[in-house]
Amino acid sequence: MTTHPRSFLSGLPCSVLGIARSGFAAANWLAAAGADVLASDPRPLAEWPEGLDPRVRVVDGRNEVRPGDLVIISPGIKPSSPAFALAHARGREVWSDLELFGRLCPAPVVAITGTDGKSTTTAMIGEVFRAGGRPPQVGGNIGTAAMGILDSVDPGGVAVLEVSCFQLVHTHTLRPRVAVLTNLAEDHVDYHGSFDAYVDAKRRLLQAMGEGDAVVLNRDDPLLDAWDLPPGCRRLTFGGAPPPVRRDASWVQDGRIFVQTGDGPEALLALRDLHVVGGHNVQNAQAAALAGLALGLEPAAVASALCAFPGLEHRMEFVAEHRGVRYYNDSKATNPHAAGAVLEALEGSVVLIAGGSEKGSDFGDLGRLIAARTRAVVLNGQTRARLAAAIPPGHPVQVVEGLEEAVQVAAGLAGPGDMVVLAPACASFDQFRDFEHRGREFKRMVAALAG
Repeated sequence: MTTHPRSFLSGLPCSVLGIARSGFAAANWLAAAGADVLASDPRPLAEWPEGLDPRVRVVDGRNEVRPGDLVIISPGIKPSSPAFALAHARGREVWSDLELFGRLCPAPVVAITGTDGKSTTTAMIGEVFRAGGRPPQVGGNIGTAAMGILDSVDPGGVAVLEVSCFQLVHTHTLRPRVAVLTNLAEDHVDYHGSFDAYVDAKRRLLQAMGEGDAVVLNRDDPLLDAWDLPPGCRRLTFGGAPPPVRRDASWVQDGRIFVQTGDGPEALLALRDLHVVGGHNVQNAQAAALAGLALGLEPAAVASALCAFPGLEHRMEFVAEHRGVRYYNDSKATNPHAAGAVLEALEGSVVLIAGGSEKGSDFGDLGRLIAARTRAVVLNGQTRARLAAAIPPGHPVQVVEGLEEAVQVAAGLAGPGDMVVLAPACASFDQFRDFEHRGREFKRMVAALAG
C-alpha cells in the first residue's frame, strides 16, 4: 500500500462540497493539515455541525467550488444534481472522503460494502481484529467518518471502513488489503439511475486492488459469484452449503460454521453460540471470519470475538416485551431486500410494520414474502399505498399515515407470543431525519405502550 506524504496538502486549495458528517470531518482535517479550505452547503450556517475549524472559509446557503480546486464531494450529492455538475465543471479533481483517506492511511484497509449487512459485518470485523491483537479503527459509513479516524490509525493495526455506493462514485485509488462484499440487491436506483449503475459503483471498490489483496464475497449471491476479480487477488467465499471447492471458503454444516483457508476444514464455532439471530447474521459472521483469517489472525481469536458480539442498534434489536408481545427494531432495513432477510430469519408469528419514504424500489417480491411470513402487516408513510398494492389479496393489511399510529395498530393486532417487527423496507425521510431517528422514536413509542 502506498501512502502519500501529508506535505502535499500544505497550501493546497480545496473546496469541500456539502458539510454533513463526512464533509465536516474532511474540512476540519484538511484545515489542520494546512490546506486552503472553502466549505459550502445549501443549508444556512446555523444548521451546520458545530465545531468547524475557524481556518475553514465558509459559504452557506448555496454550493460553491473555486475554479481549479481539489473538490471533496459529499456522498449525498446525486449525479443528476447541479452541485455534482458544478464540482466536475470547476474542480481540478473530484474525490470522496474515502479517496483522501486511502491516500493518507498508514495501515492496511479492510473495506466492506454491499446492499445489506454492511454495518454489522463492519462492526464484527473490528471486534475480530481487536481480539486478534491488531488494533482496529472502525469508521466510514458507520460511526465516525473516515477522516475523523485517520489520526488514530495505528500503523501496526487496521482501518476497517464501511463503504457506501455513494462514496465509491468518486473513489479512484483506494486499495483495500481486504474487500468484503456482503450481497447485491436493488437499492438506491433514485440516486444512480439504474440497478446496473448501482452495481458498477459497488464494483469500484475493487478497481485498484491487485497482487496479494483478498476479496471476500457471498457465493450465494449470483451477481457476486459471477464477478471476475482483478489479477492476483485471492478469492474467499462464504455461503450456506459446502462449496464444491472448499479451500478459501466458509460454509454451514451440522449447526456449525466451517472455514478452510489452509490445508483442511476447521469447525470455527457453533451457531448456537452466536448472540445475533438469523441466517443473514450467520453470513455476516462468516464474512468477518474470512476477513480476519485472510490477514493472518488465529481462528480461536476470530471465533471468540464473533461469539461475544452483541449486535448493533436498529438491526433486529430487541426493544421490549409488553403483554406477551416482543417488539423488535430493524429500522436499518431501508430496502425490500433487507426487510425480506429479516422476515426469512424469524421463526414465529410476526406483525410487521413497514413503509417510509420513496426510493423507487420494486416491492413485488417483498409483498409475496409478507403474505407468506407474517400474520398481519401495518403500512405507513409515503410508500404505504404502493406496498399495499404489492401484497396478495386476502392477507391482513392495515394502512395508516404515520409510525406512531402504526405502532398502536400493530399492538392491537398482536397477541401473546407474537412479535411486532419494524422492518420498513424504505428510507425514513418522510417522517424522520434518518433511520436512527426512526428507530429511536419507535423505541420511545413502544415504551409508551406500557404507560
